[in-house]
Amino acid sequence: MSAIPVEFLHGLGQSPSDWDAVVASLPEWIDPAATTIPSMSAPAHKPFSLDDAARWVLADVADRSEEPAILVGLSLGSQVAIRAAALEPGLVSGLILSAPLARPPKVMFKLQRAMMSVLPEKAVAGRPIEEGGSGLTKEDILRVLETFTDFDLRPELFQIQCPTLVVVGGNDRMNHKSSGEVVESMRDANLQIIPGAGHEWNRTHPEQFAGVVTNWIRANFSAS
Repeated sequence: MSAIPVEFLHGLGQSPSDWDAVVASLPEWIDPAATTIPSMSAPAHKPFSLDDAARWVLADVADRSEEPAILVGLSLGSQVAIRAAALEPGLVSGLILSAPLARPPKVMFKLQRAMMSVLPEKAVAGRPIEEGGSGLTKEDILRVLETFTDFDLRPELFQIQCPTLVVVGGNDRMNHKSSGEVVESMRDANLQIIPGAGHEWNRTHPEQFAGVVTNWIRANFSAS
């Protein structure tokens, strides 16, 4: 059986290297790639666009395999994965979404942005590129967040027909409700809460993350 292509999409302020430890713990029958996302993996040169990010990911999927890929997204990466699956369902065979949002809670988003705007640069900005981070400045991150003040993915979530696993860290309580709403908006999705994990558990619990990915793919795609 040929290896199953899996594309890992990082969250805001992260970079593809944040998946390194997860990828290192995957079995050989998974063919992984950690994708760079425009205006998220490097300092922004133009305003972030969910469509542009999704099409970038889809182009990478099409370039590296003749088979559709499973997209694994964390936080903002999960929104990119959702849009990609809605735009080109033939290129996406499954979704694993960690702490996704169907629509932002406007009051919480405004409060979060207001809090971030008064925090020092170091507390908000991504890690420097030389340390394997995104290199995004605080202003870059605030601009990306601004694009998510008014969006609703529920109509396209309902149209997605591929199997989907929604996961959220047990300690990431702020995203429990939103993750449940994503599951309720889809036809074929299940929710799994990861005990002891927080929001960026791809960095803090990489082996556990890899295990969840591996077990779900094995159960749903008949991998050996």
